[in-house]
Amino acid sequence: MFNMPSMKKHVSLISSLFLLSCACAFGQAPQAFKYQTKAKDASGNNIVNQLVSFRMSILQGSMSGPSSYTETDTATTNLFGLATLNIGGGTVISGSMSAINWSNGPYFVKIEFDPAGGNNFTLMGISQLLSVPYALYSQSAGSLDVKTPGQGIILSSPNGNCWQVTVDNTGAISATPVTCP
Repeated sequence: MFNMPSMKKHVSLISSLFLLSCACAFGQAPQAFKYQTKAKDASGNNIVNQLVSFRMSILQGSMSGPSSYTETDTATTNLFGLATLNIGGGTVISGSMSAINWSNGPYFVKIEFDPAGGNNFTLMGISQLLSVPYALYSQSAGSLDVKTPGQGIILSSPNGNCWQVTVDNTGAISATPVTCP
């Protein structure tokens, strides 16, 4: 049985294990990110090899802001009580991950937990979502200037050089150095 004072003691532990990851892949980025936590019972013992459930919400603007997205998900903890989920990969309750305009932040993630694997959730904590190093790098990774069909695109490299990239009707790609726009 859980009691709120014991659960609140573990908010900092669970929050400290919160991880975000960036997936580098060809095509569109996945509409999900990693969440990892150590599940503990009211006595502070690891919940081992057991199904646990979570309700996760993305809040806009502040820790008490409106929810842009909410989902539920379950995970089976491992031998050490570790549970790993993909926020954006659960059962959608409201909103859409792909509809979130991340430039309208800040955004916060609200985590609720049911150690029994059901829907009796207890608030575990709310944390601001911060940038991961790969996302910070992307700010300086270059830019893209889209031209009309037949003119290709102009790519700007991190060192400031620009290239006009075109594709002919056979699919052959060529890159020509150009003056940056």
